[in-house]
Amino acid sequence: MSRNEEKWLREYAEKSGESLEKLIRRREAGEPLQYILGEWEFYGYNFKVGKGVLIPRPETEFLVDLAKEYCVRGAPVFDLCAGSGCVGIAIAKETHRSSVIAVEKSPRAIEYLKKNIALNKVEKQVHIIECNIFNRYKIRDQFFQTLKKNCALASIVMNPPYLSKSEMQSLQKEVTHEPEEALYGGGEDGLDFYRNFFDKWNVKHNPLFACEVGDEQAAAVCEIMENKGLSPKVLKDYSGIDRIVYTLKS
Repeated sequence: MSRNEEKWLREYAEKSGESLEKLIRRREAGEPLQYILGEWEFYGYNFKVGKGVLIPRPETEFLVDLAKEYCVRGAPVFDLCAGSGCVGIAIAKETHRSSVIAVEKSPRAIEYLKKNIALNKVEKQVHIIECNIFNRYKIRDQFFQTLKKNCALASIVMNPPYLSKSEMQSLQKEVTHEPEEALYGGGEDGLDFYRNFFDKWNVKHNPLFACEVGDEQAAAVCEIMENKGLSPKVLKDYSGIDRIVYTLKS
């Protein structure tokens, strides 16, 4: 445990009245610091997190950057695999009047999504659809009922599960506390999610489509997209790793 982590735990113990020793034991047992604190920062905003929801990570912030650059102000945005809602809520905050449709299937994650919508005061901007993202027709119908607009008008951002089978077997202890369904992309290479997604979703007419990918997956995801007639581009993260694959409507 680092000095910074101990400092955060000490401050949390003083604020919450919980035992510092107990908090330290939880951390030393491998529980993520973010779960212990119950809150974590993403794009300068605070988000409630805990068991059952993926912890926000800095590299995912590039999805928000792309939305800020390419989404028309006030235009709708899909946040698929929304989880805690950190991406969609940050987009709503940063692009002001944009309407965000947060699509998530996990009831536990939706609990945090609702809390974070309230915490960040975006109740009028962020709308939840509880649904598997592969049920595109249900999503389309609920989208229209909510916003009275065509789905093709919406930009799409997505941080899907993408870890491979071997990566799942060698996770750091802290990561094993996070939900497997938010981590494992399926198949030996972790790319089954992307294959299924592009089989069911046609994103050619959406103003922006952007998704996060795993280390060394960008080329394979680009190939999947190119086979669907798309012209993907790649954005590197803070470490210089190809992290975001995206397309823009021509």
